Amino acid sequence: MKRFAIGALSLVFLLGIAISAMAQAPSYTQFGKYKKEPPYKIGFSYHGGGIDYDIQFDAAIKWLANKEYGSLISNLYMTDAQFDVAKQQADVEDLIAKGIDGLIISPVSPSAEVSLINSLYDKGIPVVVVLGEYDGNKYTAYRASNAQDFGRIGAEWMVQQLIKKVGSPKGSLIVLHGVPGAAAEIGRWDRGAKPVFAKYPQIKIVGEGAGQWAYDEGKRVITTLLAANPKADMIWSCGGQMSLAAAEVCAANGRYDCIISGEDYNGLFKFWIANKSKGFSCIAPTFPSWIANTGFDAMIQVLLGQTVQVKEVFPPPTITDDTVRNYVVPSLPDTIWVATALPKAVLQEMYGKK
Repeated sequence: MKRFAIGALSLVFLLGIAISAMAQAPSYTQFGKYKKEPPYKIGFSYHGGGIDYDIQFDAAIKWLANKEYGSLISNLYMTDAQFDVAKQQADVEDLIAKGIDGLIISPVSPSAEVSLINSLYDKGIPVVVVLGEYDGNKYTAYRASNAQDFGRIGAEWMVQQLIKKVGSPKGSLIVLHGVPGAAAEIGRWDRGAKPVFAKYPQIKIVGEGAGQWAYDEGKRVITTLLAANPKADMIWSCGGQMSLAAAEVCAANGRYDCIISGEDYNGLFKFWIANKSKGFSCIAPTFPSWIANTGFDAMIQVLLGQTVQVKEVFPPPTITDDTVRNYVVPSLPDTIWVATALPKAVLQEMYGKK
């Protein structure tokens, strides 16, 4: 009886593991549900536009479409929403009017476009959501970088650096936001970094500003914030160009010890390596543009009638003091992001470098 009871308990335990594994198993699209004969008209509604990341991102998508799927695509329509929800909704309506076979969208906001995307999905239009934070659950596929981990990783590293510096998690913090309300901003700051800093009540936010994910605006904002708080211990930045601007302003004031979070921006890497000997330290979670390419892959696969995993959220690869030399590209300009699907030869052609 004892052996039977142990055996029965083991069976229940193993059954529980199996049921749990089944519950956590990824779901897949229905085989053949969206199958159409090529060539396809693909619409891509992008959330931003105008900054260096967007230019490189646009080139990467077009390169992939031409190199991998040229014979399968008759038209690729790409629109830039300029971080404007209303414009993105109008852009999507225009794309649907063009008779697209599928929509790829990186939403401006995690929540504002849920009803729009739901309605397209309910009509049977294949919709692949890519890149950023998204709160809806109706889509053909979702491919994104974990924005919350991006913010959390940078914030946790900063707290540990502060403890090393002053002996306790006590200090002052400046926050450089991207575009308020944007999906990446909400994911990285509101849901990622902010909850980390909130655990330490002796870390005080002494200044905040929106650098719009741009170098020039970031430099203007951080110059003003540092003038008001010249002894700030830390600067959490929502993007790499703003991180470089912050590092340069700090360095101009002899503040190589200011704790700054970064991103995989080549200009930041160059500054980082050049000033490590002066005490500059950083961390760079990445927001790989190649993740959108996996969304493009998923769209083509479902249109060909194949089945794909519905949801994949990728952890952000993170670059540190020990690994930054492995990722900097000295022969290319500051304005590239290293985590890209574009080969170096294509980047060199784009930027006129050898």
